[in-house]
Amino acid sequence: MRVLFSAGLGMPAALRLVLLARELQSAGHEVRFCAPARTRQRVVRAGLVQSWPRPGASAGPGGPTWWSTTRCARRRPTWRPSPGAHRRLPALRPPAAVAAADRLDRPLPPLLRDRPEPEAWQVRCDAYELPAQPVPWLTELSLRPRVCITGMPTGTGPADLRRARLFRKVAEGVESLGLQVAVLRGEDHPWSVVLRGSVLAVHGGDEGIVYAAARYGVSQLVLPAGPEEWAAGKRLERAGIGRCLTDEELAGDSTMLRLRFHIAELVNGGRVLPAAAKLGRSIARMPQPADLVPGIEALLN
Repeated sequence: MRVLFSAGLGMPAALRLVLLARELQSAGHEVRFCAPARTRQRVVRAGLVQSWPRPGASAGPGGPTWWSTTRCARRRPTWRPSPGAHRRLPALRPPAAVAAADRLDRPLPPLLRDRPEPEAWQVRCDAYELPAQPVPWLTELSLRPRVCITGMPTGTGPADLRRARLFRKVAEGVESLGLQVAVLRGEDHPWSVVLRGSVLAVHGGDEGIVYAAARYGVSQLVLPAGPEEWAAGKRLERAGIGRCLTDEELAGDSTMLRLRFHIAELVNGGRVLPAAAKLGRSIARMPQPADLVPGIEALLN
């Protein structure tokens, strides 16, 4: 069977597909990976081939299966899955034409979504990571709880600069409580190392870090970048494992006091930490990519 994986625009979306692609390749299937150029090194180091098929390429015996998170493969109309072979990891707004039973479920557990799809294929969507490099200050036992801060804007526009100041203010609030701070830049991180030793993740509400923090039982503080991120933060609040604070809520002279209160609450108190740990254990019990291989092989039989 020939399988074309078509990943989304961000590194997290591509890395979530890599593990499934590797499992199919290990089972003897021909796998190709379509993703942004910046993911090429990671995809190749994972043992996969990242390329577009040649224009005019035929489907071959049995036809290809296209497993995607994006529409980019539509740019090459000569490479189309045979009828019934098109499946996709759903985007934020999955197409109505693809039935729930024909899709992998979104990487978020049902508790953190407003549209659970019980008929979709369940899978634990961990991201592929390179072999971990020793990072003593991250892996050695620390007497101070660690707070991971990620998603700080790097642009120079007024909105980015305003949000960057907000993230720096949060980092100052964390340090003022005597906590260990890990500020991560970029979008490709060894979550299994960083989050296993953290008690709180501060971020902008991106689905990748929401899932990763939930996977490792870490409470979350969301500083939303837009409406979708704000909705994700509110779902965390309803699930009892995080807080969502907007720019307006953190404005004014008493900002630092409110920040210290919320951070201390998420790190030390109440039902947040047990609820986050419980959710992490439930995600750990979800099917892994290898468990999906027989079902995928049956698609064209």
